Parts: sequence; structure tokens; C-alpha cells
Amino acid sequence: MNGKDIATLYRFRVFSSIWSACFLLLWSTAVWAAVPNTPTIIVQDITQEVIHVLQTHEGQPFTPAVQQQIADIVLPHIDFMTMSRFVMSQYWSQMTPAQQNEFVRLFKEQLVHTYLIAFSHYSGQTVQVLSSRQIYQHPDIVQVNTTILQTNGLGNIPVTYAFLQESSGWKIYDVFIDGVCMNLTYRNTYRKTVAHKGIANFLQDLSKKERPWNKGQ
Repeated sequence: MNGKDIATLYRFRVFSSIWSACFLLLWSTAVWAAVPNTPTIIVQDITQEVIHVLQTHEGQPFTPAVQQQIADIVLPHIDFMTMSRFVMSQYWSQMTPAQQNEFVRLFKEQLVHTYLIAFSHYSGQTVQVLSSRQIYQHPDIVQVNTTILQTNGLGNIPVTYAFLQESSGWKIYDVFIDGVCMNLTYRNTYRKTVAHKGIANFLQDLSKKERPWNKGQ
């Protein structure tokens, strides 16, 4: 299996069937009492708010207006800059400030568009919160471990959210799905393209794949 096949498999295996569950699912009973303002509560609040939007518009077209509502709930809690720096790895320092900003924008648009397509196919899965632990200090990093409970007879899927504490609060900067690191997967895929084509051509290719979430599907 080549890099293109792996990237395609990852996108449809992970994003289309799992990322929707990560932010949209009704939460089942947590096995421990959460404390306000923790990463766990942030994920829970995001989920409840988005579910409310979906239920309000249930049976209606997944319009740009609905997409905007969901994006307004989810996006403030994701650190796209940290994700972008990790994904581009050593090439980040070789990019001009303009190229860095362009990549963050394109990467964000690509991810959000994929997530929103997955959200539109939500089919009632639930999520169980298993645990939360601090894995690093200065900066503070917390992992929230969850399990997606499938409704279609397939096996449950472990999902871990990685949160970074910033001056503006806790932000999601990575997700591990069934043991697969999202950021690392993108890093490996993009690194091959940049090494072959260079940064400028890589950004140009990425822009051609852009599907702005706020312009509909």
C-alpha cells in the first residue's frame, strides 16, 4: 500500500466514520465525576451543543447555515496553529510567515470540511468517557480517553483527545483514533509531497483541494 492509499484509507476510515462521533455524539455515563473547565467538560459541552443543533434541524438539509452553527461551536476549541507546526515539522521554519499563514488556513479548511461532511451522516453513536490524566507540565498537557460505542454492529473505537493549556484556555491539538495519531499521519503524508515538490508547489496543490466549509458541500 503506497502513501496515497494510506492517506485515502485514513480519511475515510477515520474522519468520515469517526471524527463525527468525536464531537457530535451523545455522551453516555462517565465513569468519573468531571470538574468544570477541564478538557473533559469542554468536549462534553461541545458535544451537547452540536447535538442540539443537529436535533433542531433533524430531517432538514445540512445547509451552510447549519454548518456555520456547528463550526462556531467547535472551532474555538481547536489549536490549528500548533497542529500546523507539528504537521509541517522541519519545513515550518523554512516557510515564510505568509506561507505559514496560508498553510494554517488551508489545513483548517480541509479538516473542517471533512468533519462537517461526517457530521451530516451522524447515526446515533454514543461515547463513553473512560479517564483523563495529565501527561506533561509546563506546558500542561492532558489526555482525555473515550470510547465510541457503535450502533452498526462494528467494534467500539478508542479515541484520545490531547489538550494543551494556553493563555486562552484548554485547546485540542491532536487526536489519537484507534491508536493512530492524526497529526503524525498528516505529517508523514505531507512530508513526502514537500520533499518532492517543494513548499510553494505543495501549497498550490493543497489549495486546489480546498473546499470551504462555509460555501456548502
